[in-house]
Amino acid sequence: MKRISVAVIGRVLALPLALAAAWACVRVGWPREQASMAAIVVLAAVLWVTEALPIFATALLVIAAEVFLLTNPLESPAWNFSVGPTPSLRTVLGAIADPVLVLFFSGFVLARAAVKERVDVLFGGWLLHPFSSGPVRMLFGIIGVAALFSMWMSNTATAAFMLTLVAPLIAQLPPGATFRKALLLAVPFACNIGGMGTPIASPPNAIALGYLNRAGHHVSFGEWMLYAVPLVVGLLTVLGLVLLKAFPPGETRGFEMRKVERLSARGIITVVVFVVTVLLWITETFHGVSSSVVALVPLTVLLVAGVIGRLDINELDWDVLLLIAGGFALGWGMSVTQLDQRIVAWLPGGESGSGLLVTALVVATLTLGTFLSNTAVANLLLPIGIAAAVATAQQAVGMAIALTASLTMALPISTPPNAMAFARGDLAVADMVRVGALVGAIGGALVLAGAWWLVR
Repeated sequence: MKRISVAVIGRVLALPLALAAAWACVRVGWPREQASMAAIVVLAAVLWVTEALPIFATALLVIAAEVFLLTNPLESPAWNFSVGPTPSLRTVLGAIADPVLVLFFSGFVLARAAVKERVDVLFGGWLLHPFSSGPVRMLFGIIGVAALFSMWMSNTATAAFMLTLVAPLIAQLPPGATFRKALLLAVPFACNIGGMGTPIASPPNAIALGYLNRAGHHVSFGEWMLYAVPLVVGLLTVLGLVLLKAFPPGETRGFEMRKVERLSARGIITVVVFVVTVLLWITETFHGVSSSVVALVPLTVLLVAGVIGRLDINELDWDVLLLIAGGFALGWGMSVTQLDQRIVAWLPGGESGSGLLVTALVVATLTLGTFLSNTAVANLLLPIGIAAAVATAQQAVGMAIALTASLTMALPISTPPNAMAFARGDLAVADMVRVGALVGAIGGALVLAGAWWLVR
């Protein structure tokens, strides 16, 4: 008998559960707009959890549902809000057109230019050369280089070229050497951890930044790095030590490295633009130009210089941008209908601003993100967490959820880099669990400690 997949169950149950949620809300006396938004939240949650639709398609469905259910397109008096003014279509679309999207889009363009001109592979090879004299040095070199690139490129793209660089090194080891697993696992886990380092490193970071800006907490590019980079460095050290303990190098000596090519003229332009952009991003506090405005610099220069063309723009990860926009729309809808305040009353420690709320959200993010898309989990938890926290705790809650989302890496399905490394065929699920779960738990504890410090 053929088994029914989880995705099919999600497609069947999503709409009935959403309608049931709306009916229950109306029955207990909630306003029509809150019942409608509750249905949208349940619909999104079921579809994201079961992956009945591509997660970006669910995000687009959230936007469309809000347009039809919250903006009163038929101009019916019965459809007006009772908790405030009825939003217009322009208001809904304005909510998803957050400046953070420009920042993230700029990161995509920079990454695309780096891949097109082979800047990633060339610089990766150059940076790994000094670490070729011994296995421990090489392991930490791979960890450092993978994390460094994943702070500025998508984790998936970074994992792809790093696995290409690491493959010849693994081939130099005996077939039964356990250290092969250490080198292979170093790539996805370092990419995941590096994704905590900057606002453009992962979608949860961008979503958190957008929510915090709307809540009145302007977190600059440099300020995010000030909090996140020390945590990244500490976790990368922990990762290296755990991998050495789990998969010791044995009698392994040095590695032979391939000769590295030279950069092209367009590659040099890409590097110069990247360096200037990053310097402007991290010095925002001094010159006062927001990171979203600075993001227009690489967009303009790389397009005008011909480094990026129409086909390159077409190949960008537009689905990720839609997913982020859907997250913004979900949070805006919960806020404008005051549904978030209804949910806040059910959460522990929200109104008091205690660390109990932060603890619950970090544990929930780490648990759910292991089995689901970490971006989908962030979309669901960030608006609730930030709304639940008192003003002094909102930055801690937002950053804690986003940073923890990058630590959900215990299974091959947890992140794309994990899946890519596992697909090589040299790893067992147990190998990934024993390292990923431990490093993720340690990272979650460190994030939680930092969040409690920020709350205080």
